[in-house]
Amino acid sequence: MSLERSIFIADTHGDLVCQDAVKMVKQVIEEWKPKHRIHLGDVWDFRALRKKAEAEERAEGISYDYNCGFELLEWYRPHFLTMGNHDYRLWRAARETSNGVMADLCTRLADEAEDKLRKLRIKWCPYAVDQYLQLPMGGPKLIHGFRAGANPAKAHFDIWGSCLFGHVHRPGSYEAPHIDGGKAYALGTLANLKKMTYADHHAAKLGWRQSFRIGQHNTKTGRWNTWEITNEDGQWMAPTGIL
Repeated sequence: MSLERSIFIADTHGDLVCQDAVKMVKQVIEEWKPKHRIHLGDVWDFRALRKKAEAEERAEGISYDYNCGFELLEWYRPHFLTMGNHDYRLWRAARETSNGVMADLCTRLADEAEDKLRKLRIKWCPYAVDQYLQLPMGGPKLIHGFRAGANPAKAHFDIWGSCLFGHVHRPGSYEAPHIDGGKAYALGTLANLKKMTYADHHAAKLGWRQSFRIGQHNTKTGRWNTWEITNEDGQWMAPTGIL
């Protein structure tokens, strides 16, 4: 049997990342020794660039957020990265903003980001419904995520088939009830939930959790599985118990 190990994280959100969560990911990498490291998007938050950003958010700027995102990428060194809707804000602003100064800044940072990703040898894809990545041996599609609702995992499976995704900040799973099987997994976030104040008035935030996944893939049979590691009331829980 030939097994290859992986680790999957998502939604680190730049300067909103939780350092305690980062420490746990580093610990698991040291113990699990994954061959493949995947980031499923929203490396940055870029709240100052959202279309309905408040004056206070715009005043924060984007430089610190941008630098924090790359600080994470430089130690995590993902082999695969699927850009998220928050990341896309930078590229969108470079094309669409009517503020010439902001357009110049975003264009420069977007070009710089692509250059850095190339130097870090990160294979990445843009945020688009027809774009996804897969590990070299195949397996589930790797996407950031596009849908929410009552069962995001099923909603994504219905469109993309077997996949892993972030976006919803709420861990979840769906296994297809047919002979060929198939499954989809939603990851939580690694951001500091208390700092994500823009969602304080949305009930969906009550279901948000810090979590990430480890996985294993049989390169001979193609069979794969993943296991969730979740922060429950300050304790990180894995299938083997408390970490």
